[in-house]
Amino acid sequence: MAADITSELESLENRLMRAWGAGDRASVKANVASDCVMMFGTAPPVLLDRASFIAASEKGLVLRGYRLREMMARVHGRLAWFTGHVELDLEMGRHSWKGGFLLTDLFRKTAIKRRWKLAERSLAPVEPDEVLPGAIRKLQLWA
Repeated sequence: MAADITSELESLENRLMRAWGAGDRASVKANVASDCVMMFGTAPPVLLDRASFIAASEKGLVLRGYRLREMMARVHGRLAWFTGHVELDLEMGRHSWKGGFLLTDLFRKTAIKRRWKLAERSLAPVEPDEVLPGAIRKLQLWA
């Protein structure tokens, strides 16, 4: 079941990323819940609501490219968490950001059509670390 939901949400992630990159307002709107909030893990953190993100995806915050990797998902009733690393190539005016980000998305299944929509997104830049992941892995009781 976990593999099924991961591949289903990966497909939705790709649809949303392609729509964002193309500035496709209708497709972004169709895949993002009306009360969606997006948190950018900058210092200080910044929030965008759905309307702001849709407007930004058309002209302000341009997605030039992306690559998803190391993804996993878990279902919790009508909610599903999707997390993974994503390589992003973002541009805003004369500024660009390229590199790895931790992507954490909360999807909610709609009541009427029973389809997943993005309800919340968090994007935070990641710093490569060789030691910490191994040290934390050693703390796993099931390992």
